[in-house]
Amino acid sequence: MASPAHFVRALVTRLGRSSELPGLLLVNGTILLALLLVVLDLDLAAVIALLVSTAAEWWLERRSPVSSMLLRQASAGPPLRFALRVIVAAVASTQFADGPALHAFLLVALLMITVLCVRALHAEYRRIGPLKPMRTRHIPGDTYIEEEPQSRPLLVTVAQLGALAPAVLGAPWWAVLAVGAAAVALVLAGTVPELLTSWRMRTAKRATGFTPQLSSVQRFIDEYRPEVVVHLSGPDTAAYQINTWIEALEALDQRVMVVLRDHPLFERMAASKLPTLSLPAPGELLMLDFSTVKVALYPANTGNNIHLLRLPTMMSAFIGHGDSDKSASNNPFSRVYDELWVAGEAGADRYRRSGMHIPEDQFRFVGRPQVHAIEPTPRIGEQEIPTVLYAPTWEGVNQHQEYSSLRAIGVQLIDALLADGSVRVVYKPHPFTGQRDAKYRVAHAVISRRLDDAKARTGIDHRVVTGGALTGWMNQSTALVSDISSVLSDWLAGEKPYAVFNHEGSSTKQFREDYPSSAAATILGPQATGVEELLDVVTGRAPDVLAEYRSKLATYLLGSPEQRTLEAFRAAVTAFVERSDAERAIYR
Repeated sequence: MASPAHFVRALVTRLGRSSELPGLLLVNGTILLALLLVVLDLDLAAVIALLVSTAAEWWLERRSPVSSMLLRQASAGPPLRFALRVIVAAVASTQFADGPALHAFLLVALLMITVLCVRALHAEYRRIGPLKPMRTRHIPGDTYIEEEPQSRPLLVTVAQLGALAPAVLGAPWWAVLAVGAAAVALVLAGTVPELLTSWRMRTAKRATGFTPQLSSVQRFIDEYRPEVVVHLSGPDTAAYQINTWIEALEALDQRVMVVLRDHPLFERMAASKLPTLSLPAPGELLMLDFSTVKVALYPANTGNNIHLLRLPTMMSAFIGHGDSDKSASNNPFSRVYDELWVAGEAGADRYRRSGMHIPEDQFRFVGRPQVHAIEPTPRIGEQEIPTVLYAPTWEGVNQHQEYSSLRAIGVQLIDALLADGSVRVVYKPHPFTGQRDAKYRVAHAVISRRLDDAKARTGIDHRVVTGGALTGWMNQSTALVSDISSVLSDWLAGEKPYAVFNHEGSSTKQFREDYPSSAAATILGPQATGVEELLDVVTGRAPDVLAEYRSKLATYLLGSPEQRTLEAFRAAVTAFVERSDAERAIYR
């Protein structure tokens, strides 16, 4: 049975960050406190608690957005909370000047609750109604539609105080009515323009099918005439899947447009000069005319890809977001694309071994432009304290795709590296770590503490890195420890030593055959066995016997060095566009 402490921690996790608790407790706890004080005949203290609770509405909305959202979902939003305050205030009748003041207060309160309910109804309409949210970058005009109307916490809080404070502080009925009417007018002044905006958008959508904002996007597409579209959906942690391609996309000769299907992903996309549209709603996307687009590139196999794949005017290519031996690299869904872009011969071999009978002419060998900046230094012996980069993958979408070493041997591995005392450790986990299995988050926290403690104890600059690109850290490291993932292929561009976790527990021979990217690696087994072998190589205590194999393996995985360039990728896209011109022009 879970301990009380574990239950509290789980509850706090559901409510959001612990920094959100003050707002949640102030708003709701003081309402309960005021009710208790009324029962105890402490009306003045109850009034003070009510005013504190009302003023805390601003704090809750600004500093505790997750808690505020959960309260609204539980039908405990601003209208209900204000109604509870009105009930408690009305019970504390000794604080009112007289009967008319109480009656004036109840009238004002009814009007305020009505306006707050209108705001809540409008917010719900925008959340689930026909006006779908949209965001853009580098697309001119009015192209923004928010998910919900602005909450305006300061305005709503001040208005609620105006409706509540005069009455409970003993003001005469005419003052209660005058200030309350001004408070209601204040909320209306912030609400009516938002209602009119939604009405205008809805009217335009009924008449043409397009909101004015979507029309602006279509005008941009008509004028810009994009030739290449990159399409991606996913959570904010999937931003690396588009970020890894930005440099290569910006180097293209063609006009490129990025289409993202999730706003959190859009927010985490790196800065770019590429026109970018974030449009989650399928119906809105299907309204747009993309007939000038010749090719669509897909970095991930997601269900939303079908919304562009259905268009015969453009050809499609799965470009992936990394070269790896994971099962996702030969997903059966890949058969829907016109071309499968692979870095080297290894990418095609994965499909060939899968038994999916992919035609050979569906493969296009494009190299790996992302590795053009990966350097073959520092070499063994070039650093006084060599750096070992630990970059484990995440736990996968299910147990069949659980390649990660993090939970299995991560802590033991870090302990072994630190115990040797002769290397610096940089730990960079996958952005998805702990998304499916909370035990991975626990392992991550333990490793982070180990490295922080070791840094303080030894003075060696051990690091925990949770953001940014991996390339820079690869160029600072002499060796890598990782799992079956695209990190291995990218690392091999520098042809430096590396170790791979054998997640299957099979023989070393069998593991290398099943996962060719491990062919030139030190293999790590249970209890992190094999790490001593890697340390001996990194520190120069033993010869680097696998060095001669890494160059051949890099070519097999990534293509020849000439293919690992932005120029080679640009040529591949140009050739694909020319193929589209020849085969799909009839549809355009």
